[in-house]
Amino acid sequence: MRVQLDPRQWPGRVIPETDDEIDTAVEALCLRASWGDADRALLREVVEPWLREGWSVDALLAAVDSRPDGTRQGRPRSRDQAAHDFLRVRLWSWWQGGARRARPPVAGMTLGQWWRVNRRNARLTAPRPRRPLGESGERAREEVRSRARLRDPVERARARARRWQEVLDSLLVPGKRPPTFEDSRRLLAEVVVQAPAHPVCSRCGCRTGVLPYAA
Repeated sequence: MRVQLDPRQWPGRVIPETDDEIDTAVEALCLRASWGDADRALLREVVEPWLREGWSVDALLAAVDSRPDGTRQGRPRSRDQAAHDFLRVRLWSWWQGGARRARPPVAGMTLGQWWRVNRRNARLTAPRPRRPLGESGERAREEVRSRARLRDPVERARARARRWQEVLDSLLVPGKRPPTFEDSRRLLAEVVVQAPAHPVCSRCGCRTGVLPYAA
């Protein structure tokens, strides 16, 4: 897969395969490490064998900071130290027994794999197409808009009272008129409550009996 990327956009986990990709990865390494004064040709001589064996820019930067056992490598690069010499010294601890390179500390992928993953993530995070609202949705939206237009507190209160009345009216039994306060008073007047009365004996203080009375 031949894709020309800007070094500032080069994916750190991608393992470069072609010469152009290696040049882009070297430039991306210089940008990430702030090695603007680095000799690109000499730096490529150092990193190309590592890139050919599955290392990426993220893996090289991780190796600069830490050893294979997780310990810190040491002080940052000094101003009088060339970038390619500094990197060669830091990568030396990643030789296993001085015979072969260790596995990269950061797993990598090809540019084609990264592209497929990037496209898949773009599809998953893309906004879903808007569906047209149904009848109830349109009605709700118009209601919200009408409420937003009511800026007068009195008008808002009246609109709220109308909505409450509509809800209460929807609870009525079809064919029946709503009850009035007069109906409530008449109903209370017709109810007779029998309450027990327990007179107390003046001699012993006990309750002697039950006398019904109407309240």
